[in-house]
Amino acid sequence: MTNQIASFLPTIAALKAATAAKDRAATNAAVAALLQAGAPLGAQWRALAELMRVSGEFGLAHRAMDAFVAAAGGSPQAQFAKVVLLTQTNRLRDAHALIARLPVDVPDRAGHAYVRGNTAVTLGLVEEGRAQLEQVLRARPGWGPAWLSLAATVNLRDHPLGERMLAEVKAAEGQAPGDHARFCYALGKLHADRGETDAAFAAYARGAALLKAERPYSRAGNAANAAAAQQGFDGDWFERMRDRQSIATDRPIIVTGLPRSGTTLIEQILTSHSAVADGAEISVAHQVAVATGGVSAPAIERHLAAGGSLAAMADLYLHLLSERFGTEGRIVDKTIDNSRFLGLIATMLPDAPLVWMRRDPLDSAWSCFRTFFIHGVGWSHDLGDIAHHFRLEDQLLGYWQERLGKRLLVVPFTDFVTDPTPWIGRLLRHCGLAEERAVYDFHQTDRVVATASSLQVRRPINRDGLGVADPYRRHLEPFIRAYAA
Repeated sequence: MTNQIASFLPTIAALKAATAAKDRAATNAAVAALLQAGAPLGAQWRALAELMRVSGEFGLAHRAMDAFVAAAGGSPQAQFAKVVLLTQTNRLRDAHALIARLPVDVPDRAGHAYVRGNTAVTLGLVEEGRAQLEQVLRARPGWGPAWLSLAATVNLRDHPLGERMLAEVKAAEGQAPGDHARFCYALGKLHADRGETDAAFAAYARGAALLKAERPYSRAGNAANAAAAQQGFDGDWFERMRDRQSIATDRPIIVTGLPRSGTTLIEQILTSHSAVADGAEISVAHQVAVATGGVSAPAIERHLAAGGSLAAMADLYLHLLSERFGTEGRIVDKTIDNSRFLGLIATMLPDAPLVWMRRDPLDSAWSCFRTFFIHGVGWSHDLGDIAHHFRLEDQLLGYWQERLGKRLLVVPFTDFVTDPTPWIGRLLRHCGLAEERAVYDFHQTDRVVATASSLQVRRPINRDGLGVADPYRRHLEPFIRAYAA
């Protein structure tokens, strides 16, 4: 075995050097070479799978994970690691099918049931998911992650789960802060479902405070990020850059807006069209920004002056899109912070339609404050921070409207849900899509939706999201004052 590894040392050294230099092409080539040669890396294949996943190279990530599973003799524990990777790369149907074949005590009974329950709920298998999550709580009373997932599956107003949750408050308080915070968000939903606004707000606020203590938010950092996004895209910038793009860039449809503003609804409508294969929050533009050296116009100019090209930038974006979704059909990229990458996106993808969802600020603020964001949204844990972030996003919207003109379609959530038919038609025309009945019956589309709105978009368009903040207006005064300041 020592001699076998020795023969791969030059390739391993090349991989380390490429990783240190942040050379994507060389890193990928080294990993591919090790896979092709069947290098005996054992458990190290798992680390390489994670390296590839983080960089968006999902094909290589799954090949490395398969090598890890093979090196482990196909053990259930190794296959569970594959389940985790499948969930992280949005292959939830495969993840759900695989975990169903594993022993129920891998990695342990509660952990198994939790992953299986969450994948089931995300796939719309709500009854199966709820049964699995209740198994988790029998093993771990008061465990916040399970309660948070379970609370999302049912109206707790008159449901017996509500009393069970209240009975586990003490057990939840003994959990780690992050898990306790999740329980608080679930408790907030219970009180909200019951119309107990004071208790609901108090529960959400406690959960938010626990998270804020763990995830500090920098207003200065956020403001600097927004300022960089608005630097240099003046005059005829986009027209000049369009002339320098040499490849087709009309595959993606870019949807952005604040969290909980209706972006998932737009995604579900568009992905119901026969020409659109899928969509998700994918953060692909971030990878291009890293390779380019920034998101501002000056950063793009420096990259081009150093030998980069718009074709190569777009090719990287489209490659990473294909890594996640395959090569067929158009794709909806509804990454929430695309507002910070819109200059970069509009420059390298001149044919991609751009859509911005805009919801009533108070409703949006309350929806953000009461939502536990899986990947962490630091500004959402404090009403003053929410106002600060919203004002930055307002500035960005005004900036991009001025520079992108009709290329950016701004969709008011209230108008959209009040009179959806003309807005859906306008959305289709903006995206270059023909009229189809399926987009009006989007709630019947069977697809994976891995966001906080996964259950809502399986219902027809309704007005339930309008005025949701009204019962909490008194509690939201800090946001109202800060946002108006």
